[in-house]
Amino acid sequence: MVGHNILRVSYGAFQTEHRSALAVVQYAPGNAKLCYRNGQVQLTIPYTHGECSEYWSTLEVSSCRGGMTDQGVAWCEDGTNLFAAFILDDRPRLSGAVQEKYEALLNFVQEKEYRTLYRIWNYMGRINQSNKDGLERYRDFCLGRALAFERSGFTMETLPAATGIGFDEGGVCVYLLARRDGLAANIENPLQIPAYRYPITYGPKSPSFARGTVLYDQQRLELYLSGTASIRQSVSVGSNLEEQINITIENIHALIESVKEKEELDNCVCSSLKIYVRHAKDKAAVSNVFRHVFNVSPENSPVFVSDICRSELLLEVEGVFSYTMNK
Repeated sequence: MVGHNILRVSYGAFQTEHRSALAVVQYAPGNAKLCYRNGQVQLTIPYTHGECSEYWSTLEVSSCRGGMTDQGVAWCEDGTNLFAAFILDDRPRLSGAVQEKYEALLNFVQEKEYRTLYRIWNYMGRINQSNKDGLERYRDFCLGRALAFERSGFTMETLPAATGIGFDEGGVCVYLLARRDGLAANIENPLQIPAYRYPITYGPKSPSFARGTVLYDQQRLELYLSGTASIRQSVSVGSNLEEQINITIENIHALIESVKEKEELDNCVCSSLKIYVRHAKDKAAVSNVFRHVFNVSPENSPVFVSDICRSELLLEVEGVFSYTMNK
């Protein structure tokens, strides 16, 4: 079972010192940056629509240690949890370099003996534009990521929850969470084909992620919801913003219910959301609905103006949900 020191996420303005943070992810204008400083990983992701900082905090601050590997992986651990990240400069083709960096990241996690990899975030510039060969950059990225997972010994069923989002500029920024021990399960949505089984029409390699991952504890369960959009089976649906909002909410509820059917769960609470909208004009409309439906405060549900992994999609939502057990 998972121990009680589960990493917690919070959002706010950047702080030069956040003593309980294993890592801070800053979304801000400028170039991507990555370092290990002041006892934490500090990652800056290029973002041109404002600034927001994301803190991953631990109860075991005194046990934290970290550094930077020769392969450019920045990491910090507390003995139970691991945060690790890499950045990749932009280039005409992504897949080869993505595969190399991703393999280094995954191999590092395995070498450190963190057996439960449960959440990954992938951000890249100009995600819907074409690479030098005419292949969409997201599909180019997915090719390199899939090959890295294959070479690192992952099967489709062991792929964790993930998000893939595009910002205005920059190369690739990836970060992950893993635990040294603990029971976890990757889950799929009954309304959607698993992303890793998408047909070849969506690229040379399917996206490598599960719709969600759950971490188990004796008293509760944590559901890490992957980036979720208006997709049924493998097809984008919804011709306008309202339809896509409603379908995305239905997809999230379907995943939550599928977990409830398998476990004896009670008191589901949305701990946090990250909301992504393609157009700045839609920020208020989208965020108001999701905050109301899932009863989450603005402080725990930041909104980012971003490109979604398919050009026709107008929004995407990820989140963390906590349940208590009935028994």
